[in-house]
Amino acid sequence: MERKAKIGIDVLLILGIVFTGFGLFFILGAVFPFALNIEETVIFKLTFGGVGLIFFALGLVFLAIKVRQKQRNNRLLQSGNYIMAEIAETKINYNVMINGRFPYVVECQYRDMAGNIHIFRSRYLYFNPEALFQDRMVKVYVEGDNYKHYYVDIDGVLPRVIRH
Repeated sequence: MERKAKIGIDVLLILGIVFTGFGLFFILGAVFPFALNIEETVIFKLTFGGVGLIFFALGLVFLAIKVRQKQRNNRLLQSGNYIMAEIAETKINYNVMINGRFPYVVECQYRDMAGNIHIFRSRYLYFNPEALFQDRMVKVYVEGDNYKHYYVDIDGVLPRVIRH
């Protein structure tokens, strides 16, 4: 069975959806105007259509970034090239609030052969995972020696959590 990487909901995904939606709304408003005067219709179409195109383009860029990130994480997961990192701490990310809640982030550390310590962050979790860890070592999938692109397989050390 092929495993898929989980990205979760974050600010970039929400902005992509909102901007794309508003962009479509403005573009549709420019295409089907309700103004009666011809001169006003042209100005209205240019204004609403231009703003709509900007919003729509920004939304598509945000969504494309998320799709690319998901594809890269799936590729990392399928490659099987990982390192074992130790879970250092679980933090609440106060910089992000989604649906009135702050997400948790698990930070893990890996010491390479040169003695450098690399710190990796998991995807957002909307529950406190601290008491649920089955192991203190987690797989971090990386691209060879390039640790800038990584995927922390936090699901590998957590039981399946079903929220009701």
